[in-house]
Amino acid sequence: MVALKGVRVGMKYYNNVLNDEELNFVNIITNKDRWGFGYISTDPGTPIWGFNKDEGRPVAELITSKLDGYELLEFQINGQTIGLHGAIHNDKLVECTHVFIFFFQYWEYKWGGRLHVLPEKDKPIVITPEKNTGVLFNASIKHYAEGPIKNNIMRKSIGIKLKKSE
Repeated sequence: MVALKGVRVGMKYYNNVLNDEELNFVNIITNKDRWGFGYISTDPGTPIWGFNKDEGRPVAELITSKLDGYELLEFQINGQTIGLHGAIHNDKLVECTHVFIFFFQYWEYKWGGRLHVLPEKDKPIVITPEKNTGVLFNASIKHYAEGPIKNNIMRKSIGIKLKKSE
């Protein structure tokens, strides 16, 4: 895995997070019929798709194992279909210091579904999902994912809440 210098100061963008075998494992798990509609991050008016926590835990643990110096606290495997934008939120919990958003599916720019990171004192950062990439940033930074604008496709991502190891 390669960590590139920050998209902005305080952020790290990762390419090739998983090898081919590991990425295949993630796809096998997340292609199971274990999705349910109604997951809410912060705003009851903006539900999205969520993947079963028990089925998804091995995926979150695998991804976290690639992030040296961080401990898994919580995770959510999210899915969004046409027009389902996520709520603007942060992932700051009592112990949570960072969040890692992982993209694992092929995605095209023209499909929408971008991640918007909204630092308080900087311009918004807009990231188009790319297969096998992730972005790590401070959990107190607000962010949201826009829904796709293409019909018959689900934008999937894995949000992992982390604690920086001491």
